[in-house]
Amino acid sequence: MDTDTITAFLAIGAIIFVGFFGNAIFNKYRIPDILILVFLGMVIGPDILGTRFELVTTDTLANIDTFKDLFLSAALVIILFDGGLSLDIRTVLQSMKLSALMSVLTFILEMLFIGVILHFILDMDFLLALTLGSIVGGTTEAVVIPLARRMRIHPRTKGMLIMESVITDVLVIVTTITLISLIQIGDFDIVSIGTDIAIKFTVGGVVGALAGTAWLFVLDRLHNQPLSYMITVAALFVIAGAVELPPVNSSGAVAALTFGLAIGNRQFVKRKLTSLSLASLSDDHIHHFQSEITFFVRTFFFVYLGLMFRFDTFSTTHLVAGLLVISIIVLVRRMTSALTWRVGDLETGDANAVFSMMPKGLSAAVLATLPAASLAGLAIWNDDLGILFLNVTLIVILGTTILATIFSFATERGIDKKQMMELRQRLRESE
Repeated sequence: MDTDTITAFLAIGAIIFVGFFGNAIFNKYRIPDILILVFLGMVIGPDILGTRFELVTTDTLANIDTFKDLFLSAALVIILFDGGLSLDIRTVLQSMKLSALMSVLTFILEMLFIGVILHFILDMDFLLALTLGSIVGGTTEAVVIPLARRMRIHPRTKGMLIMESVITDVLVIVTTITLISLIQIGDFDIVSIGTDIAIKFTVGGVVGALAGTAWLFVLDRLHNQPLSYMITVAALFVIAGAVELPPVNSSGAVAALTFGLAIGNRQFVKRKLTSLSLASLSDDHIHHFQSEITFFVRTFFFVYLGLMFRFDTFSTTHLVAGLLVISIIVLVRRMTSALTWRVGDLETGDANAVFSMMPKGLSAAVLATLPAASLAGLAIWNDDLGILFLNVTLIVILGTTILATIFSFATERGIDKKQMMELRQRLRESE
C-alpha cells in the first residue's frame, strides 16, 4: 500500500474507535458523542493537524467534497430508515398532528425572523436572507433520532420529535430551492410550492409504506437466509432513489422513513392484513445490523462536519451573524415548545426535551453551498456571500448541536431528580 492509503486506513480505524468510545461515554454519562466527533474532525482537518501530519490536506478535502452530496444523501436515507425501524406506528399516528404543528410553525418563524434580522443588520437582500433562514430552519435527524431514542421521555414525544425532523427536512429543501428559483427568475407561485410539498410528503410516504409492506413478504421468504439484511438495504436505496425520479419527484427521505416504519411494525401490519399470512417474521438481525451501519454512517458524518470548518475564512461578521441566528433559533424554539406543551398536554420533562431538540445538520450542510452554485454570475450574488452562507451555517450547526447536548443533558438530570423525589414521596407514604 502507498503512504496515502496507509494514512487513510489509520484515520478510518481511529475515527471508528473514537466513535465507539464516544458512544460508550454517551450510554454511561449521557454526554452525546456528537461533539467529540465534530471536534475530532476539526482537529484532523487542514487548519490544525491535517496538513502538518498529512492526515486531511486541502486537496484531500476537495476530493471528499466531490462526493459530498452522495455521502450526505446516503447518510440521510440510512438514518431515517433506522428511525423508522425503531418507531411504533401507533405512536407516530398519535403524534402526527402535534409534530406537524411544531415543525411548520417553528420553521416559518425561524425563517422569517432570521430573514428580517439579517436583512437589517447585514443589509442583505431580503430574499437572500430568507434563503439563509430556510437553510437553517429545520432540525436534523442525525442528531434528533439518537438523542430522542435514548432520552427517558414518553414514546409519543419521541415520535413527535423524529417526525418533526423529517417534516422540516422536506420543508427546508423545498423552500430553499423555491427561494433560489425566485431569485433567479423572479417568479413566485404559492400554489406550486404547496403542491410540491404535498407531493413530497404524501407520495413519498405512501410509496415507502407500500414498498415496506410488500417487502415483509419477501423477508418472510428469506427468513433465516444469509444476506437478507443486505438485500433489504438494496431495496431501501432503490425505493429512495426511484421516488425522486420524474414524474414522481417526491422525497426519498420520507420514503426511507415509511419503508423502515412498515418493516419495524411487522406485527401491526400483520394484524391489518388478517387475510394474508406473515408467519415467520422474526428478523431481529435486521435491527441489529442496521444499528451497526447507522453508527458507522453517523460517526463519519459528524467527523465530516468538523472537517468542513476552515478557520482562515471566518470573520467577526460571520461569528456575530452565526450567534445572532442561534439566538433567534433558541427564542423561537422556546416559544413553539411552550405552545406545544400546552396544546399537547406534555409533562415538563417532555416539554424540555422538545425545546432542546434544535440541532441543525444534514440538510443545512448540503444546502449551504447551493446558493453559490445556483446564483453565481447574478448581480445580487458575490463570493463573499458564498463564504458567509457556508460559515454561518457551520456555526449554527455546531452551536445548536452544543446547545442540544447541554439542554438534553439538563433535561435528563431534571427527569432523574423528579423520579427521585417521587420515589421518596412514595416511601414516606408507605411508612
